[in-house]
Amino acid sequence: MKKILYLHGLESSNVCDKVDFLKENAIVLAPAIDYSKPSLEEELLYIVEKFSPDLIIGSSMGGYVGMMLANRYEIDCVVFNPAIHSRPMEPALKSLQYDDQKHGFNPVVILGIEDDVINPLISKEMLDDALSYCDIAEIKGLGHRIPFDVFVDIYNKYVI
Repeated sequence: MKKILYLHGLESSNVCDKVDFLKENAIVLAPAIDYSKPSLEEELLYIVEKFSPDLIIGSSMGGYVGMMLANRYEIDCVVFNPAIHSRPMEPALKSLQYDDQKHGFNPVVILGIEDDVINPLISKEMLDDALSYCDIAEIKGLGHRIPFDVFVDIYNKYVI
């Protein structure tokens, strides 16, 4: 079975129907994350090294952090509306700031065109400038929060 690390958003929870769905299809670790903790980076590095996920799935702040972890460890990731800009706070992630895209880092980024929290046009421009490869799916009618049915559809399209 695939091992998935699920990183929830800044104002979200690790207890949700998305995690329940993932647990039906994979071995899942979905830690409760306080993105303001000074020890956040140390804890996340420990989690990735001990759990050794095959895939990271994250949303918003979890998508931003997930992309950095995926790049560092060359793990695939599927991220929803990653907070790569306009973050309301800056998590303490000094060594995770990536200099260059690693060879084994192949992110799938889902951008909701109606996202009024993280502007998808800015995100797309930043991703196009920073990454040599990034599969970007722009979804019309999708806002910042990801409905369960959209999450399942994306999982079935990009993970299975």
